[in-house]
Amino acid sequence: MQNQYPYSLLKRDERGYTILLLRDQQGLAFTTIAKELGLSPSRVAQKYNQMKVKQKNLYIRQIAAEQMCENTSQMKKVFRDAYECYQSTPYVCAYLEKMYPDILREYRAGEPGLPAAFLEALPPFRARLSQKTIARVVAMREEDKASFAAIGKALHMTSDKARYTYDQFYHRQVIMLLEALQETAATPQEKKAMQDWCFNAYKSSKKRYDALVQGEWARLSHT
Repeated sequence: MQNQYPYSLLKRDERGYTILLLRDQQGLAFTTIAKELGLSPSRVAQKYNQMKVKQKNLYIRQIAAEQMCENTSQMKKVFRDAYECYQSTPYVCAYLEKMYPDILREYRAGEPGLPAAFLEALPPFRARLSQKTIARVVAMREEDKASFAAIGKALHMTSDKARYTYDQFYHRQVIMLLEALQETAATPQEKKAMQDWCFNAYKSSKKRYDALVQGEWARLSHT
């Protein structure tokens, strides 16, 4: 029976597929690809990520079909777990290629997957991080002033996972501090205003945390 979703569907977007190959096979930076194709780096990054989402969807369908799953829900759970680990769709695609090499090699029908060296260097799959590791991420970022790329390399995770872990650490603190602040609200309207201020005035969890700790709401409400 002919595959309804062949891997060749990716090639319908010729420019997107070219970007995919240049990034995955040659490891070129988005800025380099942009110069070669006459595009902006942001457009190249956007197109690459769109292609990886399409690739991920095709991979999930094919693996589910090969394993005779009644639907793709089981494989979607695999994706969600892998995304929680890597916080990056390109890395999830790599994880799928590493976990299901024979299925996906045959499915690609001669089209290249990721280089073996990249798959071998893939950070290990971890369902969740220990509190010790989370604390280490925060300490490296704040005390050592390390980049998320450096943190990821040192702790065997992606830079996206390091960034996400740092943000989520402060997000949890923000929720607790905001709830405590809202207990002092005189009206439901003031309670909502506190929440709107916290999440609209500051773009990152760390900045929201700092504002709450420093009592910015009290200063603003008395001006």
